[in-house]
Formats: sequence, C-alpha cells, structure tokens
Amino acid sequence: METINQRFEKVLAHIDENLSKPLALSVLSDIAKVPEYHFDFIFLSLFHTSSSEYIALLRNLEAGQQLGFDKSISIKEVAVSVGYQSETAFITDFTQAIGQSPQAFQRQPNWGQFFQKQQPLKTLSEGHNDLTAADVNIDNCKLDKIDLAMISHQAEAQYLPQTIQAMRAFRQANQLSPTSSRTFNFVYQSKPKSTEQLHIDIAVSINTLEKQRIEPAINDSEYFYYSCIPEGKYASFMHLGSDKELERKLKYLYGAWLSSTNQRLKNVPLIFEQLNITEPSKQATRVYLGLD
Repeated sequence: METINQRFEKVLAHIDENLSKPLALSVLSDIAKVPEYHFDFIFLSLFHTSSSEYIALLRNLEAGQQLGFDKSISIKEVAVSVGYQSETAFITDFTQAIGQSPQAFQRQPNWGQFFQKQQPLKTLSEGHNDLTAADVNIDNCKLDKIDLAMISHQAEAQYLPQTIQAMRAFRQANQLSPTSSRTFNFVYQSKPKSTEQLHIDIAVSINTLEKQRIEPAINDSEYFYYSCIPEGKYASFMHLGSDKELERKLKYLYGAWLSSTNQRLKNVPLIFEQLNITEPSKQATRVYLGLD
C-alpha cells in the first residue's frame, strides 16, 4: 500500500511534467488519493508551501530559463508554454516571483537573483515542524450526526467579521444561545492574506425541535441553510493558544501524524468546534479531521 508521501511525490512528478497544461485541484487530489478539501493542507504540511505557490514558482523558473537563453522568443510564447492563459498575468507573476520583468530579464538576466529564487525547491521536503505527538495529543473519536444551521463565507478574508456578525444576529433572533448550542467552522484552506478569497462555513448545532422552529427563518433567508456533521470516526485534538500555534499543530496533523498512520480521509472539510466563545479568557478550539 502506497504511503501518503509516495502519493504526493507522484503529484510533484505530475506537476513537473505538465507545467504547460492546466493543473486542476481535482486532478492533483485524484493522483494523491485524498479529498480535495484536504489536498492543500497536506501539500503545505509536507512541502512547506502551497500547491499554487509551488506551481507558480516552477512555471516562472522555467520561463526564466527560456527568456535567459533565447533572445528571440516572445513574451506571449513563453507565457503559453508555461501554462498561462493571460500574458498580463504572466508578466505580473514573473516580476513578483523573479524580481525582474520578463522583458528586463530577457535583455539582461540577473542570474544570481534567479538562482536564489530556486532555494525553496532545495529544501522542499526538509522538516520544518518540531512538534511531537505529545505536543498535539491527537486521539480518535466517534461522532454521531450533528444537525446544523450554516452560513458560508466565500469572499475576501477582510470581510469575515460581517459574516460572523450575521451568524450572531441569526442566533439571537432564533434563540440559539452559545451556551446551549455548539459552534462549528468548516475550514477549506489554510489562512489566506486579507485580500485573498477565503472559504469558511460558520454553523450552529440544532436539535430536532430547534430545526422545526427555525424552518421559517431558513426558508426566508438568502444566506442560511441546513447542513450537518456526518457521523463517523474523526481524529481530534484540543487547542488553546494562538492562531500561529494552531497552524503548527495542523501541519503536524496533516504531515507527521498522517504520514505515520496512513489514514484514509473522509470527504468532509476540516472542522473546528469553537468552545467557550462567550468567555474570551477560556476560549479553545477542538479540531476534527474526518477518517474513513
């Protein structure tokens, strides 16, 4: 049976061999044999960069080789050959990645700076996380199905507070107190920059009577809908502390822990349960990773 590390080495090989073609997440996750929800979390944990950053770096390094050694090739030809549909997007990405515009690099390449940009590739699989099993304390648990009322945030990260406020107003209007109803997030990506698209779902648990009671509000709402956490087995750990420390623990979960256990993942997103949200000094997060 292939390990998750071996499957992701195949992903790297596929990327290397197909830079000129579209590299869809669905294709890469199929090669890795993991759900799309978890692909980038695992990629980041194993290789310390996101798949999109890795692909962009390889494309721009290949473009630099073409530009540096062929003074007659056009910028558009290079862009197409490394998988860009837009010449403008290529020029922007290349300039940011390499430190020179494609035109300037073709005229007079700064090879010292160019080779320095390759450094992340040389340390791709080196360990960057010193956490151990004792630091994270992951255990397996079984959850029964949990019904939810949910709102989805799919916009720039800087607008997340508005979505959180919408959930607070919904809870208050429908008497879903944080002390009696649990609070969950479905997390689809590692933390992006404030100007990048963020996809996260915010949910509140509901019992059968509450589900019946809030049905008119759900039916009248443009944003809220029913969902659930499916029953089954989950890897779980408790986190108290900073977001940065949580990111380190997630890298351990998706990296060292998943590599050592070789567990198959359930096709559900990563789940955070937010605990003690009305008491800031006691707030904590329980993380659930669905297992097949």
